[in-house]
Amino acid sequence: MADRKYIPIPRACPSILIYGEVTGLITADPGLPRSNPTPSYWQHVPHPLASTQSASLPNHTDYAVIGSGITGLSVALTLLESDLSATVTVLEARTLCSGATGRNGGQLAANAGEEYLHLARVHGAERAGQIVRFTLRNLERMRDLVNKYAPDASELQDVQKLRVFQTPDTFADFEESIAALERDHPSLKGLYTIISTEQLKEEYKMDGAGGALLRAGTVWPYRLITQTFASLLEKYPSRLSIETNTPVTGVDVDSGSGYTVQTSRGSLRAGKIAYCTNGYTGHLLPRLRGPIFPFKGTMTVQDPGPNTRNCGKEISWGFHYPAVYDETSNIYSGGLYYLLQSARTGYFYFGGEHTKIENCLSSDDTEVDEGSIAQLREKLARFLGEDRSREPWAVVSAWSGVMGFSADGLPVVGRLPASVTEREGEGEYIAAAFNGYGMPNCLLCGEALARFMMGKNEVVQLPEAYGINEDRLKNLLTVENSVGYFTVNSSTN
Repeated sequence: MADRKYIPIPRACPSILIYGEVTGLITADPGLPRSNPTPSYWQHVPHPLASTQSASLPNHTDYAVIGSGITGLSVALTLLESDLSATVTVLEARTLCSGATGRNGGQLAANAGEEYLHLARVHGAERAGQIVRFTLRNLERMRDLVNKYAPDASELQDVQKLRVFQTPDTFADFEESIAALERDHPSLKGLYTIISTEQLKEEYKMDGAGGALLRAGTVWPYRLITQTFASLLEKYPSRLSIETNTPVTGVDVDSGSGYTVQTSRGSLRAGKIAYCTNGYTGHLLPRLRGPIFPFKGTMTVQDPGPNTRNCGKEISWGFHYPAVYDETSNIYSGGLYYLLQSARTGYFYFGGEHTKIENCLSSDDTEVDEGSIAQLREKLARFLGEDRSREPWAVVSAWSGVMGFSADGLPVVGRLPASVTEREGEGEYIAAAFNGYGMPNCLLCGEALARFMMGKNEVVQLPEAYGINEDRLKNLLTVENSVGYFTVNSSTN
């Protein structure tokens, strides 16, 4: 749902007050997912399995998967298909797929071009190339998942994504990043088609310093994930249990070789545990509060009426501008608005952030800021070149969603060391912190995590920079780097 870059702490720090406020927000306990979230339009017709659970919890499971979004689904699917005797229990605090996956922007799009130069500077060209290719491969696998499990319900559309850069500086940074990508990885040339200011105006009726086209897609994420879970439950009824409305409240090492997973409905023993908890990770893993933190995004569905052309089968959009945190007003502007149009209804699905910092750095999705909704209504018409004097389009739905962000802007995937769990044992694993780009990352990250859990490390194809290790925990996944993103990009104007 959102976009960001990791930037280290500056030498000239902002005021102690501002620094302390952001630190407090980022390191707070996110708690459990709230029981009454704002209603996401994607979920307005609940799946029959939305509140499924067993009459009682299983006494034991080989694998406990905490979370039922794309990542949790991918872990469960891979375990069930690869370990033919394994039992898998999916534990979800709320209804099925009620978290970030069921609340996102519905876009199948990579951010390789925008991020490449930064990634190459931090991790080197080879590792940066691994990340780009991984995200592109993940998007293809998402299409495969749709075609296998939910070809009709998911409303998949293959489109061109038009990224529009609002300022000359953001466009220049993008062009520099694309040039580096194509220089370092010639096989990726042509991934983006650069669009000039004049072309934007003439061909797309949009204002901006420049733009770019790339292959992308749009999808109904909730339907895809719930329908896939339904297929797995039908195929593996004796090995898969899905326990919704069953928040995990604690984990302990048990007297045997596994763990006791405590929930609101009692406890169960698990051989290994997968934390697919994204923005809520810090609740069960306090040592990751700060290195991983919640970021709340806002989405709307707006009805343009019958006189607006439906481009839903052709194009989706991203509007880029400099991200900034205004210390005077306490407003954070996220640097990206994202938009798709339903090919079926013509509705626009539009999201992005321009709100007080405490509204963003929050795990509470029971509220959606009215100011954010007003901004999205005003911005959409302006971006699309509509008459500004007319009434804004009707809001069909508006909701918030909690994403997981990391201090260095990359997912965190692998076996958790004892320095994080503060427990003995080697059976706790994590795949979280997708930084607003879960659609091009989660599926293959979940698959990789499942293979780690099964001890099949030799077949895992995961970007090295995604791994969790002591060096990354010490130098990149730090509270200082998390806070630094917001306080570096700050102004007092």
